[in-house]
Amino acid sequence: MYAPAEFDQAAATLRQADDLAANGGRYNDVHQLAVLASQRAAAAQDVARLRSEQAALVAQRTATDARVRADVTQRQAAADQLQAAEAQRQADEAQRLAAATQMRADAAAPAAYDYRRRQNEPLYEAPVTSVRAVVGPPQQRCWVERQVVDAGTAGINVPGAVVGGVVGGILGHQIGSGRGQDLATGIGAASGAALGANVGRDAAGTVYTQDVQRCANVPTAARLDYWDVTYNFRGYEHRVQTTSLPGGTILVNAQGEPRI
Repeated sequence: MYAPAEFDQAAATLRQADDLAANGGRYNDVHQLAVLASQRAAAAQDVARLRSEQAALVAQRTATDARVRADVTQRQAAADQLQAAEAQRQADEAQRLAAATQMRADAAAPAAYDYRRRQNEPLYEAPVTSVRAVVGPPQQRCWVERQVVDAGTAGINVPGAVVGGVVGGILGHQIGSGRGQDLATGIGAASGAALGANVGRDAAGTVYTQDVQRCANVPTAARLDYWDVTYNFRGYEHRVQTTSLPGGTILVNAQGEPRI
């Protein structure tokens, strides 16, 4: 019931009309009360219908809002599930890469064996067939040299510089003896090259020297990593990595495994 007060008021008016008619009231008064009761009943029905429609709209809107919230929650749950799945995939991929990296590192590193002799284990001497020192990769070393440069437009007088170097070397070689003589030869060659570069030039030619960087790959000076040793035992070739240089033979057990 959506209009109880309005229906109660209409019923009360109708009872008044009945009481008035029962007590011998005038027809017009009874009729007016009956009409008023009918009007109030109709108004109560209109109020009840309007309130019923409003309640239906509210219920429909509430249901729609609930569905929207459920859809949003479902979409959010699906997004969270996708994010969780992606995070799990990335974690699995990172674990796979880490395992692959570890496997490559284990494969690249020399195997670590227990070379200690077992109790009462018979040992044999196996001839070493090759030994290779394993060191780090080569390094690039650079240095600076003095180079003769022509400041003019004709370029460097290369033949003159070569001749000057030879002459300077010969002249310098006449100075001193032993290591001092070699040093004097170097000084004379450098001076002669600078002088010879001006051979055949006019007075306007200018020659000077500048620093030039040279680079070359040289073996690393770091301590070697290990010795890669190959030996033969009972017709089979074996390999082992050691931290010290072995002799002509290496001690092994009956299976050819190295022992120290």
